[in-house]
Amino acid sequence: MQSTTQLVDSIASRLQVVVAQMKNLQDENKALHERLDVSKQELEQKSNTIRDLRMKLEAAKTAKSIKGDGQSSTKAKTQIDKLIAEIDACLEFLSLS
Repeated sequence: MQSTTQLVDSIASRLQVVVAQMKNLQDENKALHERLDVSKQELEQKSNTIRDLRMKLEAAKTAKSIKGDGQSSTKAKTQIDKLIAEIDACLEFLSLS
């Protein structure tokens, strides 16, 4: 049977290993959180870029339609009317907030 001192030393040694592992896991967790934050920022920037490009594409399509023949012009005017209605609805919602 091991002496009390040996048991205490063994427990202390194991405890030091566990503490070291915990410290490593905390460091890894912190690094992962930092990477997650960076990834979230990149995603937000890319989402904003996509939204801006979609708006530019829609504006280009509308401008092209206005320059086109009579049927395209009517379609463009209908799109513009829908966009104006959507903007009005957004403004009304914002004024109620």
